[in-house]
Amino acid sequence: MAVTVTLKTLQQQTFKIRMEPHETVRVLKEKIEAAKGSDAFPVAGQKLIYAGKILSDDVPIREYRIDERNFVVVMVTKAKSAPLGSTAPEPGGTSEPAPAPGPPPAPDTVPPPPAAPSEEPPAPDLPPVTPPEPTAGSVPPPKQWGALG
Repeated sequence: MAVTVTLKTLQQQTFKIRMEPHETVRVLKEKIEAAKGSDAFPVAGQKLIYAGKILSDDVPIREYRIDERNFVVVMVTKAKSAPLGSTAPEPGGTSEPAPAPGPPPAPDTVPPPPAAPSEEPPAPDLPPVTPPEPTAGSVPPPKQWGALG
């Protein structure tokens, strides 16, 4: 029995895709790409979220018990672009993996000096504040209020 999956993009566009329960999340992503275009919704960049969980590609959609009255959020991550200054590999060159990028270089600026102390003298040490003792005719503190009687 086919199920209808309601999808919603981050731009609040809603659309529906028919699926068989045994089909995987990967197949759903492929159907989204086919329906909406590989430029805007490439399979590799899609993350599908339902009930607060990111759906795994290899899991059949029936495992997530998707209710067609609710929706699956379609989030598309952009491909990470190459760092500035890098060049494309030359044709015929060896395909060696690029070294992992290290931490960013330390800034050349000097940190600002610590703030100068304020001109106000420090406040004198004050004794701790204690609540006044109840006097005759005063209202008792709330914890003493109880049943009327």
